[in-house]
Amino acid sequence: MAVLVLAAFLGWLLLQWRRRGEKAWMPLELRRATLAYAEKLFRGVGPVALTAKVDRAYRVEGKTLILVELKTRRSNRPYHSDVIELSAQRVALMRQTGDEVALHGYVVVRTEDGNRTAHRVSLLSPAEVDALIDRRAAILDGSIQPRLACASKLCNQCGFEKKCTSRRVEGNQAYKRWTT
Repeated sequence: MAVLVLAAFLGWLLLQWRRRGEKAWMPLELRRATLAYAEKLFRGVGPVALTAKVDRAYRVEGKTLILVELKTRRSNRPYHSDVIELSAQRVALMRQTGDEVALHGYVVVRTEDGNRTAHRVSLLSPAEVDALIDRRAAILDGSIQPRLACASKLCNQCGFEKKCTSRRVEGNQAYKRWTT
């Protein structure tokens, strides 16, 4: 009988240890939060229609949602594009549901070695997200010119790369900034 009790206790300890390991990457404020949304699409109406898919949204203390974006990459850091992505998710979620969503979120980076790190990032306001949407529309309709990225690798994937390449300048400035 004592052997069965000991085996059950050891099994329980192992289960607790595994659960703790699964949440080790989580920031303290999310460890007691409940998962509200996972892989859910939101459509927000407003000055511009916005659709965004939320990786994870956790409800803290029964009210505020905190967004989490999961990334797998070599470098263990968030990018500005992650902030834009989370900000768009925030605006779409708020506009569809009316829920309160925090002005910060987390980019959880899983590196090649399997480690996960949560990076806290400040999010853009709804007005800033709307301005980015308007700017994209203006670039696509040709009413304004795109600006060059600070890193040439970013330009390689852009549909406007050929147009911008002719604007590159020599010397200390790697790129000439377009004005809008």
